[in-house]
Amino acid sequence: MMNSSNLKLHLKHSTRVWRWATITAIATLLFGWVYFFEPLQLIQPADYWNDKINDGMLIAVALATAILSTRFARLFSSSEPPRRVWLWFSFGWWAWLGGEISSLVYDAIYWSGKYPEFSVSDVFWLSGYVCFGLALYYQLWMIYAGKKTSSSLYFFGLIALALLLTAALTVLARQVGLGRDISWWALYLSTLYPVLDLFEGAAALWLFFLFGLGYLGRPWWGLIVFILADGLTIFFWIGGYEWLPKAIYLALDTLAAIAYFVAYSLSGLALLALHEHLKHGILASPK
Repeated sequence: MMNSSNLKLHLKHSTRVWRWATITAIATLLFGWVYFFEPLQLIQPADYWNDKINDGMLIAVALATAILSTRFARLFSSSEPPRRVWLWFSFGWWAWLGGEISSLVYDAIYWSGKYPEFSVSDVFWLSGYVCFGLALYYQLWMIYAGKKTSSSLYFFGLIALALLLTAALTVLARQVGLGRDISWWALYLSTLYPVLDLFEGAAALWLFFLFGLGYLGRPWWGLIVFILADGLTIFFWIGGYEWLPKAIYLALDTLAAIAYFVAYSLSGLALLALHEHLKHGILASPK
């Protein structure tokens, strides 16, 4: 039975997490409102400055998630196996923070012109996928360390499968008229992002169930939401919006934008709750 001091501690830190969850929910609504209605019209070009408000909010929540992931990784000593998992996990968020910041810089330079087909932002995005992939690999290796099968073989096999699937989808996209205005390799790279989201999101979902729907599986939720965000965004960017009525396109485009904010937020809040749970010894149900 929980004594009075532990109960007070539990309530204190639970309240802290719920407070930040409430703030995040309000921020998510504000993000969606700015994205859809573009309320800032006094400064021109209005579409650019409204977009920068959204970018600023994304950078803020991405920074918070990167900091929280690093703080959680530091709870483990260098000799503890989980440290390697969570360090690579934190490196992934820092890389994607770099992607968000560099994208903002590219917008400032190329907003009214043609963006380069490959940029520093892509380096950050791809680096993030590598880091998350290694985090997932090491986490699954810890779980299945007693198995006789080669985890490395599966890991590189999945990478090869992702690359082949991306090539097949790129060819299919070309055949149906998508990505007409960009090179084959630019279309391939764009298609690679949601494919990697799908593979890493599936692994993250698998981890969530392996951990019994508990605390350790929840920080991976953001990777699952990125499947929706990147999938819709890339589909529209290569011309998929032409296939849809305008009202449906606008609704799905807004949903995709909000999904980015939600993805960062979910992982950040889950990391905060996990940090509080482990560091402060919260006696709560793991589910």
